[in-house]
Amino acid sequence: MSLLLSGKPVADKIKDYLKERFQALETPATLKLIQVKGDPASGFYVKNIVRNGKRLGAVVDLVELEEETTTQELLKIIHEANDDPSVHGIMVQEPLPAHIDVLAVDDAIDPYKDIDALNPRNMGHIMLGINSLTPCTPTAVYALLRYYKIPTQGEHVVIIGRSDVVGKPLANMLLCKAPMADATVTVLHSKSNQLKELTRQADILVSAVGRPGFVTEDMIGENTVIIDVGINEQIDAEGKVSFVGDVDFNACVGKALAITPVPGGIGTITSAIVFLNLLRAVKGVQKDNKTIDDFLTLIFIGNNDE
Repeated sequence: MSLLLSGKPVADKIKDYLKERFQALETPATLKLIQVKGDPASGFYVKNIVRNGKRLGAVVDLVELEEETTTQELLKIIHEANDDPSVHGIMVQEPLPAHIDVLAVDDAIDPYKDIDALNPRNMGHIMLGINSLTPCTPTAVYALLRYYKIPTQGEHVVIIGRSDVVGKPLANMLLCKAPMADATVTVLHSKSNQLKELTRQADILVSAVGRPGFVTEDMIGENTVIIDVGINEQIDAEGKVSFVGDVDFNACVGKALAITPVPGGIGTITSAIVFLNLLRAVKGVQKDNKTIDDFLTLIFIGNNDE
């Protein structure tokens, strides 16, 4: 039986660290969370963020917009949040409706308040290994690898999915010269040839393709660690809604070396990383010299010299 890589103990460690530090702040940490309606899986994620904010002692100012919202209307809200000193972090929940200019939205967010690190400045910093905010979902994957002490140095990590939100930044994070990175990374996508042959070579397989049951038993090796980033809504014949990952869990759980569940895996950690990034934004990433590695060391190992 595969080792189950539950996200709960990882997220609990992060939340315990954050709760104490948020309570010690003179001014409440405030996140402006903007959601344009239309994506069911996003709604599930947003509810988790709001719930976690209340439990941790952070303020989550949720702005819910109709699906017809224009790019200019969204940009106006972002610019107001940029200029508001009481707002420490800004997060626009993606995916956005097709008519909205996503690049313009990402570019508009103040890099120092950019909780999901989608501003081109932050994306460039990740590629160059410069200390900055890092995207929540890739950082959740990174945190899980660290917590479970899964080695990456020299290992072959195969990522299915090349999105700006997960695939590209995660690839760059794992390529960095760092003790918990230094991986050999292959990024696959819908037009990749010999996809199954390449996934079977993976020491660590990360699926972020957004298609339920996409990764099947014949796509993995017996020593593969599977990290399922996907969260896909399914509705059964009786109208019951459930969420599943990209991996055929029941088929792969007996073969893989280790596997994350959905729900209860990466998504659980991602919701906690949102608030770790919010703490970093409050402290001022441009002033504080702690990297994401430094914070994860403090959280998982502890350090009296903080």
